[in-house]
Amino acid sequence: MAAALALQGELAQAVASARVLVVGAGGIGCELLKDLVLTGFAHIDVIDLDTIDVSNLNRQFLFQKKHVGRSKAQVAKESVLQFHQQANIIAYHDSIMNPDYNVEFFRQFTLVMNALDNRAARNHVNRMCLAADIPLIESGTAGYLGQVTVIKKGVTECYECHPKPTQKTFPGCTIRNTPSEPIHCIVWAKYLFNQLFGEEDADQEVSPDRADPEASWEPAEAEARARASNEDGDIKRVSTKEWAKSTGYDSVKLFTKLFKDDIRYLLTMDKLWRKRKPPIPLDWNEIQNQDNSTSNQQNESPLGLKDQQVLDVKSNAHLFAKSIETLRVQLAEKGDGAELAWDKVSSANV
Repeated sequence: MAAALALQGELAQAVASARVLVVGAGGIGCELLKDLVLTGFAHIDVIDLDTIDVSNLNRQFLFQKKHVGRSKAQVAKESVLQFHQQANIIAYHDSIMNPDYNVEFFRQFTLVMNALDNRAARNHVNRMCLAADIPLIESGTAGYLGQVTVIKKGVTECYECHPKPTQKTFPGCTIRNTPSEPIHCIVWAKYLFNQLFGEEDADQEVSPDRADPEASWEPAEAEARARASNEDGDIKRVSTKEWAKSTGYDSVKLFTKLFKDDIRYLLTMDKLWRKRKPPIPLDWNEIQNQDNSTSNQQNESPLGLKDQQVLDVKSNAHLFAKSIETLRVQLAEKGDGAELAWDKVSSANV
C-alpha cells in the first residue's frame, strides 16, 4: 500500500491504530472512506440513514445500479473493503441523532469526520464531539466549491460559533418522508406543482418511492423489494406526473394518492415513527361528511376578515381540488407538451 511508503514511524502507527467515525456515506462520504483506507486507517465506523437512489450513481462512485434501494452505509463498507480487505469497518444504517449514539459512543473514537448534508445533524455531531472532547473534521460542498474545518474543544471555534445562513435546500428524504417544519411542507408543495404541471425533475419527486426497501426492515424482504426490477436492473417507477396525466388530473384521485395512499405507505416504514409522531391518512369521503356548521364556527376570524380565517381539513381539501382544476384548465389551454411556471402571485399556485 502506498501509505506504507508515505507514512512511517509513529505517524504510521497512529494512523493504523486510530478508530475513526465517518458520519454520512454520500458524495463526500464515498470519497472520504476510500481515501481513509488507502491512507492506512484500518478501524472505521460509518453511519448513514439513507438508502441508495438512482440519482446518487453519477458521483457516489462506491455504488452501482445493482445497489439501488440498499443501505448506503452497508454498500459503502462492502465497496471500500475491496481497497483494503484487512480493514475493520462497521456500518450502521441509522440516524446519528438516535439517542443510542450518546457521548459514551463518541468517546470510542480517535477522530470524527462529518460528511453530512443537513445542518441539524451537523449541529448535533458538533455538540456531541465537544461533550466527548473528540476532534471533529467538518466538511461540506456548495456547487463546485468545498470547505473543510477542524474543530477541537478549547483550541478552535466550533461549528455553531458563528450564525449560519438560513438553510435553503433540504434532503429529499426529509421532504418526501419526514417533514417536520413548515418550510419542509412549503418545499413539498412547490415540488408537487412542478411534478404535476411544471418542468419535471426526478430529484423533486414528492411521493414515497414504492420500490424503496426501507419500507421493510427485514433484510430478506428488503432484498426482495430491491430485486423488483426489469432485466436491465432498473427499478420500475411511474412518476407523479405520468400518473396524474393518466387520471386526467382527477383532483379526488390525486388527493387520495397524496394524502391517503402515500401516507399509508409511509406508515409501513415503522422505524421512521419510533421517535416521531406518525402522519394520519386522510379519506376524501370521510372529510366530505364532516359537519359544515362546526367547521364554519371553527374557521371564523375574530375580525371577520377572509384572509385571517384558519381553514380546517375539509376547507383545505376543497381548496386543493379547486386549485388542481384551475391549473388543469390553464395547462390544457397551452396545448400538448406545455408546462406551467410557478408564480407566487397566482392564487391557484399558492
